[in-house]
Amino acid sequence: MVIDFHAHIYTDDMAPKAIASVKRRMGVRVPGLGTVSDLRDSMEKSGVEKSIILPLAPLPKHVAPTNDFFLATADNGSLVPFGAIHPFQPDIEEELDRLIAAGVKGVKAVPFMQRFYPDDPRCDRLYEAVEERGMILLLHAGKVPEDLPEFFGTPNRFARMVERHPDLVVVLAHLGGWEMWSGVRKHLIPAGENVYFDTAYISPSLTSEETCDLISEIGADRVLFGTDYPWTDQAEEIEFVGEMELSDREKRLILSENARRLLFR
Repeated sequence: MVIDFHAHIYTDDMAPKAIASVKRRMGVRVPGLGTVSDLRDSMEKSGVEKSIILPLAPLPKHVAPTNDFFLATADNGSLVPFGAIHPFQPDIEEELDRLIAAGVKGVKAVPFMQRFYPDDPRCDRLYEAVEERGMILLLHAGKVPEDLPEFFGTPNRFARMVERHPDLVVVLAHLGGWEMWSGVRKHLIPAGENVYFDTAYISPSLTSEETCDLISEIGADRVLFGTDYPWTDQAEEIEFVGEMELSDREKRLILSENARRLLFR
């Protein structure tokens, strides 16, 4: 059994535009099409039982319509939606309650896209609201394969956030800080038992041996398998984990058991 904790989908109209934009700006290979039907095909071929589908909402005004699409797409089975949220939207609590009523377990925010620092005290309202409702907060962490003037989601800032909110259940994407590995080791591995890390889009940056070393330092019980579909291939990412010199139990934790424990706690 495999649970992909980090996948993206777009409407059929938007998917080709989003993928063309990423290819043009970043010059990266994109193996998936980004549509619901293509994700389902990929899951069937690769043996992924469930994919957590993660939305992107750059501005507060995008949150509600984005969540409408994701809630309509959810099938209460193989595609499990998280909600979009923005730390500066005025109706944080109301939107979280709407998502909870629909059975949503967590929300995603993207510091570099939404232009916020994770340790900004103005974000505390979001963190407190998520924690009070027993939800999961997933955050993009680290760089992106693109030249940007500034990176908002850095390991040291996440560590300060966690220090202020130790009971908040946080999943930091891209093993806590894509291409900021020394910062992950220094600031985030010791950050606390409620901090989890997903493996989304790690294979373009680290070898399986390097990833295995980092996972061993983090602890396999805090790592979630994620692919970042459509930006990587689900079958190839499962094979990437399979190549690591981890025990069978550690691989089971990463590929499904940790996700199941978080989602159904």
